[in-house]
Amino acid sequence: MNIIKKLFFYILLITLGSCGYEPIYSGKINIISSIQDFQIEGDKNLNRKIISSLNLKKQNKTGGYKLTINSSKEIAVAAKDAAGNISVYRTSVTVKVSLLNNNKIVKEKSFSSSFAYSNTENKFDLSQYQRNIEKNLIDEIIEEIYIFLTL
Repeated sequence: MNIIKKLFFYILLITLGSCGYEPIYSGKINIISSIQDFQIEGDKNLNRKIISSLNLKKQNKTGGYKLTINSSKEIAVAAKDAAGNISVYRTSVTVKVSLLNNNKIVKEKSFSSSFAYSNTENKFDLSQYQRNIEKNLIDEIIEEIYIFLTL
């Protein structure tokens, strides 16, 4: 039985070694390190989280890329019950990212993520839950932006 486990391990090791697996965050060319300036518009809290997660800092060098981030958050009523009370909310986060080089758009993409959830009687718990959902949605979008900016 022990020989079968070793044989299985070696076959698995050889198969995975030649499958072309490459970690996402080990991009060949990283544009994020080439960003010299960034401009943010929209929701300040969303923008702060994105900038800090991407570890962007304004640099005094000339040339390089300029990143423009426009973000928005919306909490909308998705459904009401028979009495007209809100039963389901939907939180949506949208971020538009533009990468400019010499005032010409190199890359541009809009990222969006949303989540629907039920209303609760306790408004404090609802607001805490909404903040948690917003954080999770932003984290999803940051992952997508990082992949988008890495060639």
